Amino acid sequence: MKKRYYFILTLLLFSTLLSAQTEDLFFSEYLEGSGNNKALEIYNGTGADIDLSNYIIKSTYNGNDWGENFYTFPEGAIIANGDVWVVANEDANETILNQADDVLAYNAGGYVVSFNGNDARGLFKLDGENEILIDIIGVPLVDPGDGWEVAGVAAATKDHTLVRKSSVSAGNIDWESSAGSNETDSEWIVYSSDTFDYLGFHTYDGGEDLIPPTLTNVQAVSSTNVKVTFSEPVSEETAENISNYSIDGLTISEAVLSPSNIVNLTTSEQVGGENYTLVVNNIEDLAGNVIQANSSLDFVGYEAQTYTPIADIQDNYENYAGTQVTVAGIVTIGDGLLYPGQTKFYIQDDSGKGIQIYQSSPLAVLYKRGDYIEVTGTIDKYNDDVELKDPQITLLSENENLPSAHSLAGNEDTTWNGTWSKVVGTITDVWDSDYGFYKITVDMDNGPEVDLMFWNSAVSPDSISQYIVGDKITGFGVITFYEGAVQLTCGYAEDIDYYSGGESDYITFEPESPQAEEPVTVTFTVPDTCQNDVKYVFLWWKTNRDYDFIQEEMEQDYNDENLYKKSIPGQSQGTTVSFYVSITDSSNNVTNFMTDENKPFTYSYPVEDFKAILNIPAKPFNPFIGETFLIEFGAKYGDKAILRIYNSEGKLVSTPQNLIVSNPNGLIQYEWNGRDRNNKLLSIGLYYCYLEVIDTESGAKKTAKAPIVVGAPLK
Repeated sequence: MKKRYYFILTLLLFSTLLSAQTEDLFFSEYLEGSGNNKALEIYNGTGADIDLSNYIIKSTYNGNDWGENFYTFPEGAIIANGDVWVVANEDANETILNQADDVLAYNAGGYVVSFNGNDARGLFKLDGENEILIDIIGVPLVDPGDGWEVAGVAAATKDHTLVRKSSVSAGNIDWESSAGSNETDSEWIVYSSDTFDYLGFHTYDGGEDLIPPTLTNVQAVSSTNVKVTFSEPVSEETAENISNYSIDGLTISEAVLSPSNIVNLTTSEQVGGENYTLVVNNIEDLAGNVIQANSSLDFVGYEAQTYTPIADIQDNYENYAGTQVTVAGIVTIGDGLLYPGQTKFYIQDDSGKGIQIYQSSPLAVLYKRGDYIEVTGTIDKYNDDVELKDPQITLLSENENLPSAHSLAGNEDTTWNGTWSKVVGTITDVWDSDYGFYKITVDMDNGPEVDLMFWNSAVSPDSISQYIVGDKITGFGVITFYEGAVQLTCGYAEDIDYYSGGESDYITFEPESPQAEEPVTVTFTVPDTCQNDVKYVFLWWKTNRDYDFIQEEMEQDYNDENLYKKSIPGQSQGTTVSFYVSITDSSNNVTNFMTDENKPFTYSYPVEDFKAILNIPAKPFNPFIGETFLIEFGAKYGDKAILRIYNSEGKLVSTPQNLIVSNPNGLIQYEWNGRDRNNKLLSIGLYYCYLEVIDTESGAKKTAKAPIVVGAPLK
């Protein structure tokens, strides 16, 4: 291992560097030059020597996912504090090879130093069986064309050298943030091709930040809420001081920082469509740099958005072709899966139909399954599939439940394209194509044969190859058409499973949409295969406030010995109930009956009054091993909800949610990862979840509070 020493003449600066340390290893240089002049450099500024056996580098190619092969450091490799590790292509020039700690052939280490500008690289830290991404260059499952833009330089990851700025003190797994949009906000300095002057060492100045924050965006998100975005994280004290903001014609009553560079202002009632100017003073970044005096941006007063039903677009395409519309729906198949390098994914709204979102280039953000988004774009058609082209997208919420799946009968007309659907039937054929897809043909119970298409860019054939001819399965996907024939396009391995019976066959519950305090009766019909050996039939149910399921024996119907019923007590507004049924036979073997997705059935009691609903399971959780904690909160549709987390001393540590409730039933689920607003894991102890709900019309407020216990890591 090379040792490099650099003397700093100023004693004060030297002492500063000794005390300032980086959080972990990170990429300090990326070299993509002519021919095979390719190298990666990793820097250690942690203050201690690091054993590299706990780290790996993974690779992607042309928009695929992380490969199964990856680079492991040589046995016994250690990177000294202040030193770098350079891995280079064996055919690079001598200048590069003279600085290399490891030299690899073209295809060695998962092709780790054989990139061509559009291939992502990720630095992972090993923690037992967990692989934790700690730094990244590029984006998996995205093909950017020639390369990704960095610091405003187009395709900078091709034919350039990238050097990490000396102020960067940690890796960054958000490539968009790391790459930045200009020289100021990027973490990288972009040099021309075959620049080797900075390879083999890295300068770290202790993270000194001399650049003040700037205003980057101001947007009215409701008639009494304005979202203010800064160029970098800002201090809580200055960001939440309402005297630092002014809007002529409006009164500001509250400022909430969430996340670290976004402030949500509560204002008096705005006039829809009127032009306003926000003026900001005294806001400081985390280094104490102060924003330029009287920084300002204009915005337009909030006007309530009316969304076009997707079903209306699908059913009346000729009326919408070429026009611009705005829709809102839940993502059913996420972006970056079906057509890496372009934008192609699907959403569905409450009208019961879905639509494809498309443009020829990738978006800066990959929207994932369960995201609830607003999309404005132009209606077009490609073959039989209607699509919303060149989208402008706003994320409204995350982790939403998928819509109810339409039961595919096999004879749908093209107005069903893009709609989330399911099939139940027996596999008659499987085909691993040479054209980038894996096809499973199913003879449906309620119709003809239909193909389930799994594209290799989304689902590895190995993950679904266990399904063979003769298996009875349930498949989920969106309806698409090929040469006029209907098929299901599937986006995930979880979209197919062995059929084990579902609600339509064995379980029903009434009413499906209960009102507050109304009980729900579950009816279970014993399958033919079990009728000769039933010892017990149990109903298992719980609310979203409960930790464990409640077990209750179901009651046999006097007129039909294979029919069982049991009522679940009525619940208050904002409660979600989960349940399933089990059969115990004479040998005490247990068979569970759940949904076709092998999950408990659920139903919810909508929030219809002005309430603050906070449902937290009574259990501790351990974020140190990757656990998350489900927080369900809710309010009436259209109200504003702010979710905050405080420590036991009453200090605010995170404001993970600040939104206008857009779900018709008013319920929102949030998975908390035990981290604060700066993405740092919190210490073990007692925390409080605090929900504030604001009536956007009257300004009235209601609150709810519940404890959360962060447990200790196992030793």
